[in-house]
Amino acid sequence: MDSKRFKELVAKGISEIPARFLEKLKNVAILVAEEPSAEQLENLGIKRESGDTLLGLYEGVSNLEGGHTHRGFPDRITIFRKPVLAEAAGEDDVPRVVAETVRHEIAHHFGMDEEDIERARK
Repeated sequence: MDSKRFKELVAKGISEIPARFLEKLKNVAILVAEEPSAEQLENLGIKRESGDTLLGLYEGVSNLEGGHTHRGFPDRITIFRKPVLAEAAGEDDVPRVVAETVRHEIAHHFGMDEEDIERARK
């Protein structure tokens, strides 16, 4: 899947977030990158050679912690194209993986950790 189509799917995933949450994302940049940088992986203790990676990454101060106030920069969410494509069970599955990843990273912005997100999915 090319980058343009992938970005369209990310935009669609964002548009599916309820308006009451989108209003609170005004100072959050949502980006697409090919894959996580070595620095991003290192900061999270992920070794590329282990086969682990990231589908998306929230970087910032969660909304519960005051959000948007760190270092004068907006928070950011990055969705990583190559890992998402590798995770999907074929091209027809990419929209689902993208939408789940977008929701997951936005949940981090609202202060949810991995356990909170897993509980909310059930």
